[in-house]
Amino acid sequence: MTGRRVFYVAPDPVAALGSQLAVLAASDAGLEADPERLTVLPGGGRSGRSLLDLPAAGRRLQREASAVILWTGSAAARRRLSGLGVGSANSDPQVARRLENKAHFQDAARARGIPVPRSVSGLAGPDLLAAASPLGRAVFQLARGYSGAATYPVHGSDELAGLLTRFQGHPCRVAEWVEGTPVTVTGVALEGRVALGPPCLQLTGIPELTPHPLGSCGNDFSSPIPGAEEVARVARQTGEWLRELGHRGIFGVDLVLDRAGHPWCIEVNPRLVASVPLWSLSAARESSLLDLHLAAFGLAEDRGAALSCRWSQLILYQLGRLAGAEPGVSQEGTWDLAGRFVPGRRLTLAGPEPGRVGLVRRAPAGPGKELARLILEGPLIGAGGELLPHLEKAVLALRQELEPGPARP
Repeated sequence: MTGRRVFYVAPDPVAALGSQLAVLAASDAGLEADPERLTVLPGGGRSGRSLLDLPAAGRRLQREASAVILWTGSAAARRRLSGLGVGSANSDPQVARRLENKAHFQDAARARGIPVPRSVSGLAGPDLLAAASPLGRAVFQLARGYSGAATYPVHGSDELAGLLTRFQGHPCRVAEWVEGTPVTVTGVALEGRVALGPPCLQLTGIPELTPHPLGSCGNDFSSPIPGAEEVARVARQTGEWLRELGHRGIFGVDLVLDRAGHPWCIEVNPRLVASVPLWSLSAARESSLLDLHLAAFGLAEDRGAALSCRWSQLILYQLGRLAGAEPGVSQEGTWDLAGRFVPGRRLTLAGPEPGRVGLVRRAPAGPGKELARLILEGPLIGAGGELLPHLEKAVLALRQELEPGPARP
């Protein structure tokens, strides 16, 4: 394996920003060309798995790769990599699939003693209405879904009945609403331990950023976290449970800290998560989240270093339908005295330098899909959960540039 590298294979290279991974991607996300590390293979589809089927990808990986990381692993991807003679650096897909099923997770986590909200799960339809109505204000979720696209707030029985009719026959969960602060903890399950990073505020449902009422739309690592010790305790308990179930590598734990200071575990993401590049940019000379992920698969050394993160991000999701729009160029920049983003050089895979701001522009992929993200240092939101004024200006300007005019249904 001398001279071989670990490759990240995905529709775009954003998760590899700030890392040392080589990348095979279907698009460059507007980044500057990097012949040594970034190879764009048009026609690769919208998943890492479909890229693996391209003959050019197979030849490159056989020649140069020791292992491949995908955003989400699958049994089919493992078979393809095995046929190429290349290792897989993703956790057991069967374990991950069960845990990401929100209906399964709720019951399994409760049985493990992890604090989860009251809930009922099953197939959407009239039979579930009677069981779920006593929950009152609640959250309806399809068993599978990302970034809040299949998550709906429920304010009463009529709304619940409408959702259960709309999605009749689909596996779902209806959970009691927890009023409080959304928080995320990211960690790595290794063979002998769980490494946890500091918690961050999870930006959720900000209308300037996402069309989904409960959609995640950013990570704020600089604002204070109330009840951080209790949050870390529940996150560690959850991480140890994932490790016992056989998960290895990066995972995220989403919690809500209620007004009494009690953390409630909402869901887990046993895979790469949106904040991965923030950890890589923050690592400098220390171990990064991705370094520990590779250590979980014997591809790097676990040096026992603590994880830290000083970067944050805002993620803009597409509101309307755009026809033929191009992603444009991803750039590094600064803020001017009026709080506006001033673009500079083209962004590279190295990511923004300290003290600068990274703007990643993506190709429009449809309503509710990621359109752009701002990667920066410092806090993002005020005491009331609103975007800081200069960031609100920047987001509105970006929205006008990338998605001009009113959102179209």
